Amino acid sequence: MKKLFQRNRLPLIYLMMILAFGFGRCRSKEQDQTPSAPQSITEPVRIVGIGRIEPELRLLDLSSESSGLITALHYLAGDDIVKGQVIIELTHAVEQAKLEQSKARLKSQLSEIKALEAALAASKIRTENAKITYERAKSLFEKDAQTESYLDNTRTEYESLLEEIKRLEANVVTARDSVKEFQADQKLAQAELEKRFLVAPTDGQILSLDVTIGSYVSAGNPIGTFAPKSPLCARCEIDELFAEYVKKSQKALIRYPGMTESIAEGTVTFAGPYLRKKSLFADDVGDLEDRRVREIVIRLSPDASVLYGSRVECVIQIKQ
Repeated sequence: MKKLFQRNRLPLIYLMMILAFGFGRCRSKEQDQTPSAPQSITEPVRIVGIGRIEPELRLLDLSSESSGLITALHYLAGDDIVKGQVIIELTHAVEQAKLEQSKARLKSQLSEIKALEAALAASKIRTENAKITYERAKSLFEKDAQTESYLDNTRTEYESLLEEIKRLEANVVTARDSVKEFQADQKLAQAELEKRFLVAPTDGQILSLDVTIGSYVSAGNPIGTFAPKSPLCARCEIDELFAEYVKKSQKALIRYPGMTESIAEGTVTFAGPYLRKKSLFADDVGDLEDRRVREIVIRLSPDASVLYGSRVECVIQIKQ
């Protein structure tokens, strides 16, 4: 009997062990599914972004409004120029001739107006005299001291001069309207001529000019690069992971990539209001297209001396 009890006891022990093991695994799964406490994100002390040195007003492409051959170069790359100064001239003989023609027409029309006004003034004087003669003849006729035919002649003369005044006044109005038309033609000719000259859009420096005398220029095609006169800045891009930490007025250090020594200091003056695709160095190998960046502008101190277009690292101090 005792042996039988021991024989039946072994399967019961195995069953209890299996149940205990299964219960333990269930408890482990429940613990694994319990949400963990959120981890706090530590604000970085500084953030590094890749940037490029530019004028605050950005680099501009120089291009002509019209096509043609270059006949003169007044400035070259590296020259400082003032707004409105002519950089290059295109062939403009036809446009110059049209402008001179429009000026001559306007001058002739103004002379015609003066002649018409003089004729009108003379006609008014004659009309006034004819009126006096007619009124005298009428008075004499009423006293039977003048013939009716003479009265009719003076009245006809007076009325004819009144019609002459109306005609001359109408001619003066028409001539003055023509002056407006000729003035508009002159402005158009002047504008067409000005398109043959490429002028500086503002004060600044010519960085490059890829043409020479005799080169053909196509309208709208860039022929050089221009740097407007404005504070030097570093325009950089900060990865979306750290974008929210950058604020205006934060201090920054500028250094060359891979170097530890700073070459300039600056202050954040602009932080883009949205995230966008990389643009400054989008052609770099290994860039991920799905990453977004925030554009940051750092105005450099006035004593900074860095070449336009230099690639730099911008170290923005998040915690002062």
